[in-house]
Amino acid sequence: VLFPYVLSNLDTYLDGVESQKLDKVKDALGADLAALDDNHPSNVQVSKTMAKLNCAKAFVACYVRSLMAHDVKATGLKSLQGQMWKAGYASGELVGHLYSDFIPMLNWCKSNAVKVCIYSSGSIGAQKLLFGHTAEGDITSYFGGHFDTTSGSKREMESYGTIAKALGVEVNEVIFVSDLEAELRAAKEAGMVAVAAVRPGNVPLSAEAKDDFPIVRSLLQLCGAD
Repeated sequence: VLFPYVLSNLDTYLDGVESQKLDKVKDALGADLAALDDNHPSNVQVSKTMAKLNCAKAFVACYVRSLMAHDVKATGLKSLQGQMWKAGYASGELVGHLYSDFIPMLNWCKSNAVKVCIYSSGSIGAQKLLFGHTAEGDITSYFGGHFDTTSGSKREMESYGTIAKALGVEVNEVIFVSDLEAELRAAKEAGMVAVAAVRPGNVPLSAEAKDDFPIVRSLLQLCGAD
């Protein structure tokens, strides 16, 4: 929902940004692209349309679409996305939708003094916006911590050690739940208890992953439910 929102509302949002701020956004996105290899698909895509760009808005829109088309996670892009999401939540256009088992799981954890933290490729600011504007209201008070890629990539083992250290616990005291096999493997290699969440529409787990990780189809199974 969040990333499609940025793409579908980009031109309208940029129309309302003053020129001085737009120039700063353009420079930040340009730095994101400059940090990539010249032959990165995002840079290749930009180079094909560069001659047609005649104003800061056109450059920003091109940069954003090129970076997002190739799933680049970069500082300037994340900043703009965060600003757009903030505006979307404030206007009521964006509302966070939760699985039906999520609040009951949080309530069980709260009652049993189990700390729940979020680790996402989305920025900490974006996480707080999402959980602060859900269909169930503001649920940010349930969380004991937020982590994003400033702690490292979710596909790298070292990131999970960094998070455990920040929480002040041993790595093997943490249960990490994800629907992505690469993340599960990284967490398990770091020493966490990695649990695969299987939901309709998720990328199917490989046969190997089904053998390697415990599987839950409801978060309430983490709380002891069948």
